[in-house]
Amino acid sequence: MSRYAFAEFELDRAAHWRQDASGLMGLFESREARSVLLTENGRVLIAKQEPRLLALPLSLLRDHFAFEQFSFLGLDREQAPWFALQLSADLELLWQSQLEAEAADLRAAAALLPAPQAGTAAYARALLHWQKHTRFCARCGAKTLLSGSGHRALCTDPSCAAEWFPRTDAAIITIVHDGSRCLLGRQPSWPEKRFSTLAGFLEPGESLEQAVAREVFEEVGVVVDRSHYFASQPWPFPASIMVGFIAEASHQPIRLSDEIVEAGWFSAEELEQHVAAGTMLLSPKLSISRALIEHWCAEQLGRPARLSAP
Repeated sequence: MSRYAFAEFELDRAAHWRQDASGLMGLFESREARSVLLTENGRVLIAKQEPRLLALPLSLLRDHFAFEQFSFLGLDREQAPWFALQLSADLELLWQSQLEAEAADLRAAAALLPAPQAGTAAYARALLHWQKHTRFCARCGAKTLLSGSGHRALCTDPSCAAEWFPRTDAAIITIVHDGSRCLLGRQPSWPEKRFSTLAGFLEPGESLEQAVAREVFEEVGVVVDRSHYFASQPWPFPASIMVGFIAEASHQPIRLSDEIVEAGWFSAEELEQHVAAGTMLLSPKLSISRALIEHWCAEQLGRPARLSAP
C-alpha cells in the first residue's frame, strides 16, 4: 500500500471500450453505471456527511446531461462502469446543494478520501483538464472534436486530420545522500523552514537518471555518482508524474541557485531534532517527497523516523 496520494488505483481502465460506440452506450445505460463529478476549475465533489468520493448512479444524471458530456474512466471490481462529468460554472452550486456535496481541491480531497478514491479523482481531473486545454489543434489551429469517450481529440480540418492524446509530463524527484547525511533544499516560494527533496522536469532526449544528475547539479552544484529508482506518484497539477529516485553523492559544498535559496546536508537524527524543535517543516505526507525522506531516515535509524511535529 502506498504512503502517498494518488498512487493507489482500483479501476480497470478497460481501454478497449473507448472505441466501441455501441458497447460504450450499453455501459452508459446500465443500471450499475456511476459518475464522478468535477467543477469547471477541477475540484472534485465529495459527500458532506462522510469523506467519500461522490459517485452518482448515472440514472440520476442521464435526463440532465448528454452522453457526449461524459468521459469513460473504466470498470470497478464488480465490473460496474465509471464515468466522469465536468459541471459548468452555472450548475456547480445547484448540484452541490441537491446532492448535499461539497467541492474539494484535489490536495484537500487526497487527505480526506480513501486512497483508491483519491486515485480515481486524480485520474478524472487530469483527463478533464487535458480536454479543456485541447480544444484547438496544436498543428493547424482548427477546432478539435473529442473521441474515444474523451481520451482522444481529432482535428476537424480534413487537410490536417491530426490526432491528439492525453499527455503526462514526467519529472524526477530525488533524495541525495552521502551515506550518512541527506541533501534537502528550500525553494524561494515556499514558507520559511520548509525543506524538501530536489525535483525537476525531464528535458527532450534525456533519460530519468540523466535528469536526476542534471537537476541536482543545476540546483545545488552537487555531482551525483549514481541513482536508482524508488517509486512514482501521479501528480495531476496539472498533468505530471513524479518519478522518485535515491541518489548517491560524495559530501560536497553546496552552491545555491535561483531555484534553491537554502539547502543543507542533514543526518536522520538531525532531521528528527529539527522537526521536534519546530525549526524545520518537511514535505507534506501526501507527497512522494515525504516518502523518500521517511524511507531514507528509516534505513539510517533502523526504525521509523519521528518526523511529525509534536
